[in-house]
Amino acid sequence: MHAFLVFVLAALLCVASPLSAQTPCASCLNTVEEGLRACLGNAFSSEDRVACEDKRQAQMQACVAGECKVERDEQAVRERRSEPQVPKRSGLTPYTPTSIEWLALTANAQLQEQASADRPYSLHVVEADPETLAIVVRHQPGASREQMARSIATARQVIMSTAKRHGWDAWVKIQERVEPVPAKP
Repeated sequence: MHAFLVFVLAALLCVASPLSAQTPCASCLNTVEEGLRACLGNAFSSEDRVACEDKRQAQMQACVAGECKVERDEQAVRERRSEPQVPKRSGLTPYTPTSIEWLALTANAQLQEQASADRPYSLHVVEADPETLAIVVRHQPGASREQMARSIATARQVIMSTAKRHGWDAWVKIQERVEPVPAKP
């Protein structure tokens, strides 16, 4: 007796599991198809068959607008939750700099010099092109060429040692631009 009950229970679980695993949308669409088969089985004329097809079309649209739409909306909500939240304001969008941009940033942070009373020139490191950094020196009249040359040589060494640490020394190029400070009008 117990074996029979276990057998019946197992059979019910095997048969019922696939049916209960259907989504409401799939269940609705399957019901419409079953209704169509029943309607076509009772149809006598071609007009009856056309009426069955029209009824099926209307019921399918109702499923798509009802249960299927609810499923799509729920899926969209799940997808939105799993997406990383991207800030809506400008300036907050994540950005990964290129290798040369990163090198220019770090080199400029280490080497940038502003003009002062004892040093009448400024030094900045900027990106010239995707493989080249430019050491830009702007000097006032009477600035020591030797002092500027030492600063440029030091900047070259720092840039190349930083590039070497990252494995970029094979392709990084360095330019120098020495310019007088523009006269103020």
